[in-house]
Amino acid sequence: MTVDRPADVVELVGETFVTPWFTMDEERQKAFEHGTYLDSYPHRYGGEAGYGDDLIEGFHLLGMLDYLCNHALWSKGPWIAWNYGLDHARFVSVVRRTDALRIRGTVREVIDRGDQGHLVVVDAVGEVKGRERPGFVATLRALWTVADEVGGR
Repeated sequence: MTVDRPADVVELVGETFVTPWFTMDEERQKAFEHGTYLDSYPHRYGGEAGYGDDLIEGFHLLGMLDYLCNHALWSKGPWIAWNYGLDHARFVSVVRRTDALRIRGTVREVIDRGDQGHLVVVDAVGEVKGRERPGFVATLRALWTVADEVGGR
């Protein structure tokens, strides 16, 4: 289920969604590692550490949740989702750039924040194709508001 209007977001409580399968683009992985100085870290998570090649760093996985979850739940805009944080993040199994991933989420709660919009709370599972165990789990909190209102503040 997706919603078209901000007022309809409360209808999402209890709804489950699944994103399409995707794989990480190598250039995006490199850009994340460069932008976070992970590529300068003296103790890399390479094959010698038992993780193997092309490991996607856990916080990179979590960083994608905001985009993946919010865009799976609304179909028209202009909306914007301000990332309010993550709760209960846990990395369950190693995820590599070549792994096919998808997000299975459930909207746990929608909190009305008046003129600011709605705080949407999503329990998310990062599934890895062909595996029983997920790559990660986390609870995403995002404040949804109308994009036109954001620019006018």
